[in-house]
Amino acid sequence: MKKLGCLLLVFLLAAGVAAGLLAGGGRDFAGWGRKGDGTIHVQPEGKPEAGLLQDVEKAASAFNDLLQAGMGVRLTRDVEVYVAGTEADYQQVLRREFSLEPAEAKSIAEISGGWTGGKRAVTAINGKAGVMTGTSDRISTTAHELFHQVQYELSDGNDTDEKALFWLEEGSADYIGARVAAELGGKTMTKWILDVKTELMRAPQTAKPEQLQHNTLAQRKALMRKDLHTYQLADLMTWYLLDRYAKGEEETKLAAYFRQLREVHEGETAFAQTFGIELGSFLQEFSQWWGAEQQRPAVLHFEAREGVRSGLTASLQRQADAVQALFARRFGRQLCGEYQVVLSQDQQDMAQAVSLYCDLPPKQAQELAAASLWIENGSTILINAQQLDTDRQRLFTMGALMMRVLQGQRMGAPERNVEWLVRGAGYIMGVARLGEAGLGTLPQYQRAWIDALRQAGHVPQLAQMETPDGYRKTADSFTDDTASVMAEYATAELVTRYGWKSLSDWQEAVRSTGDGQKAFRQVFGLNLVDFEAAVQGKVQRQVKSHR
Repeated sequence: MKKLGCLLLVFLLAAGVAAGLLAGGGRDFAGWGRKGDGTIHVQPEGKPEAGLLQDVEKAASAFNDLLQAGMGVRLTRDVEVYVAGTEADYQQVLRREFSLEPAEAKSIAEISGGWTGGKRAVTAINGKAGVMTGTSDRISTTAHELFHQVQYELSDGNDTDEKALFWLEEGSADYIGARVAAELGGKTMTKWILDVKTELMRAPQTAKPEQLQHNTLAQRKALMRKDLHTYQLADLMTWYLLDRYAKGEEETKLAAYFRQLREVHEGETAFAQTFGIELGSFLQEFSQWWGAEQQRPAVLHFEAREGVRSGLTASLQRQADAVQALFARRFGRQLCGEYQVVLSQDQQDMAQAVSLYCDLPPKQAQELAAASLWIENGSTILINAQQLDTDRQRLFTMGALMMRVLQGQRMGAPERNVEWLVRGAGYIMGVARLGEAGLGTLPQYQRAWIDALRQAGHVPQLAQMETPDGYRKTADSFTDDTASVMAEYATAELVTRYGWKSLSDWQEAVRSTGDGQKAFRQVFGLNLVDFEAAVQGKVQRQVKSHR
């Protein structure tokens, strides 16, 4: 959290399922404080959900002991944590505890998951914010806010935007939040940092490290844009700093930095004295390292859960290597980044793994596992290994899966996409891997798809499959297989006309334009609607000619 004059702001950009939501800070007034022994008092505001309140209390009750064990410090003042059940309740806390005007409280509530005042020793938690959707995220958000109280105490109030380094202030709060969540059974620290890397890899643009030092209020607001991924960048910078310059003493070094702020009142000096490197040199080193990481071929960490047959991990790693080689030949690029691939024994085991790794309720995890061969959650890919019982299935699955991951990495999250093309590109990459193994050519598969559509008795409308919702409705009206066949056929038509690299070119155009349909015209030279109509007519004629 940062102070700008008398205004104290803290923003937390959530990752994974809750990406894009912000947590905030509060106002600070000289002379305010709270004596005590470091007890954290959790108080409901309104009627927060029982599970939410329980998770916040769990984080609060463990916070001081975990901080003592890892950092050698604990809060010295009592802290009040208000847990708001609704956004209206949250606004009420902001008005009452931080003396905010109604309009200001409303604007803060719309973007924030938490608001903290150091001198006041008060924290408000917005229970309806996206950062509070799962147990792990609730714990990490609570600990994040509480660590800002620690920053204030260790620095004796010198954790202001004018004095402290913004990225280290927010990055260290996220780091401690992630560690507390991991210690209490939430997402692991490994998943936390791999998710951060994955989101930054997917980002068409980000803030620059040099922008995250000292900011005016206007500059900070500008950095809050979701597309800049400011807080993920701060997290990565903090993780790299601790891994490179504080290995084995990460948390004690963080404490030392904030204590140095108490003495020197200047973030750059405190940084150099604590970590043994000048800030400018560190920023240059970090930028060079991250630039290289973004070009490094992907590393897949396979983890086989109990009951997964022996040899499957090695087989899938070989398949992944073969897909990467195929990417290089056909696209001139490979999948980059770092991913955790979890192999589950069967559908039930996969549901348990989804709940564990993705911080999802058991019921939702069961639904996902029942409907999916694989599930991608940030840097984590979960696979139902029971369905990979043949070489053919392993070939196809790894080709399709890695193509989908590559597309997500290269395209980012465009406002408008072409769902049938995204899915179809994954499917035909699986087909390409089958072709390399001598199991059919693309034209042969196209003929087989026409046969499948003829047997289905009706042909889905490609134009209705452009959006995820439209695709799902089509799959429900026909079948998943019928919708997939139509997407495969249409994508294969593009490859036949324009070559495999056109798919990669489309991905890059989507990344730069943020619009899949605009990118389609840019790369393929024709309107999406016209192409869909032409393919639709061709398929209809071929289906009829076989009757």
